[in-house]
Amino acid sequence: MPKKVLVIGSGPAGYPAALRLKELGAEPFIAECWDFGGTCLNRGCIPSKSLLDAGYRAHAVEALKGLMADGRTLDFSPEMLSWDKIKARRAAAVTGLRTSLERMFQSKKIEVARGRAVFTGRNQVTITGKEGSTVREFDAAIIAAGTAPGFPPPFNAFRTKFTDSNRVFDMPRLPKSITIVGGGVIGLEFACFFHSMGSAVSVVELLPEILPGEDETVSRTLRTSFEKRGIKFHLGRKTTAIETGPEAKTLTLDDGAKITSEEVLVATGRVAHLLNLGLDKLGLEWDRKGIRTDARMRTAAENIYAAGDVNGISTLAHSASRQGEIAAENIMGAAREFDENIVPKCIYTWPEVASVGLNKKQAEAKGLTVKTSRAYFAGVGKAVTHGETEGFAQLVYDAGDGTILGAQISGETATEIIHVLAVAVKTKMKKAELKEIIFAHPTMAEAIHEALNKS
Repeated sequence: MPKKVLVIGSGPAGYPAALRLKELGAEPFIAECWDFGGTCLNRGCIPSKSLLDAGYRAHAVEALKGLMADGRTLDFSPEMLSWDKIKARRAAAVTGLRTSLERMFQSKKIEVARGRAVFTGRNQVTITGKEGSTVREFDAAIIAAGTAPGFPPPFNAFRTKFTDSNRVFDMPRLPKSITIVGGGVIGLEFACFFHSMGSAVSVVELLPEILPGEDETVSRTLRTSFEKRGIKFHLGRKTTAIETGPEAKTLTLDDGAKITSEEVLVATGRVAHLLNLGLDKLGLEWDRKGIRTDARMRTAAENIYAAGDVNGISTLAHSASRQGEIAAENIMGAAREFDENIVPKCIYTWPEVASVGLNKKQAEAKGLTVKTSRAYFAGVGKAVTHGETEGFAQLVYDAGDGTILGAQISGETATEIIHVLAVAVKTKMKKAELKEIIFAHPTMAEAIHEALNKS
């Protein structure tokens, strides 16, 4: 008899897990208490990229002003854009993709139980929806419940006054000024967007540099680009006091600085969505980062797996999808493991940022002797013709045999060309071997080839 497998959550970990289980002959059923597709589709990757595309198009129109014929002017400013139309475009993209996903599940006859799931035993769950509660039995379960925006002190007392990465899409209007708390990926992408829309943007970050965990040169390059555009940073600063009024909000920082803006976006990370899930019935413990699992996505409970943001290993949608598939395959008898080292990390600002594998500091912390080689986009033909010369491509490789250990790219299309280097890291390719690949000219990817030619 096929295994009955419960999947809690239909996001980028849950729905690939269910699809893979069905392919392998199991009987999966999804419990979903929210919109199908999870945070990524409804409140994360897809809607945020729709906004960023609108912002980049506005940025590109501004660049056209320098190409106007003598005596001609381009009458454009961000204030001419309609926030309502930008929101409608975003909503249409989300709705279309969600509908397609739901239809695919219907065609494959994978059950989706609408309601909140609570474990009542090692092999039992109660799902409560609009039509009441049902008790279901399962042989194995994959917890893929995702995360929710975090509000650390002192911001936790102002949840209804400030916005977060879930609610920001439904703001009634674009703010003339906004303070973004958090200099990580989410905070910087929204900083880029709001600035392109004409908002005055300030970023407050507790740590001494933005993008903690990224290569320091990459972080510094992006910050410098933002500062040139007028985005202000307050780094290594803690908020000590908050004042809110009907038209303005003020943060007081530990250096005495006061930042007043029309809106505040708290983007300090996300917290595992595990409250009231009944994990005590499974003998599982968890914290704000999630449930601890091994590389096979197994929890401390023998038949329970956790995939995606909910385990805190890698808070990226594409990581979640692979983890969901791995959990499904292992439930069905495989022994697959998740390799975080080959996951591309992408930031969709302009310039874009992407990395894979180890940076120099991480490699040296592992006791490796490494070298780096770097090529700047200012020397790449296509980057020059596009006027997109900010940034560089950097390789990290073993000083002895030249094995490529990682790469970092900051520049136009970085999130597209990083996959070349993901393959190199995965296959343990040598620098000399990758150098033999012919890179088309002119392309942005030639920056990789140029970096390979550096010693």
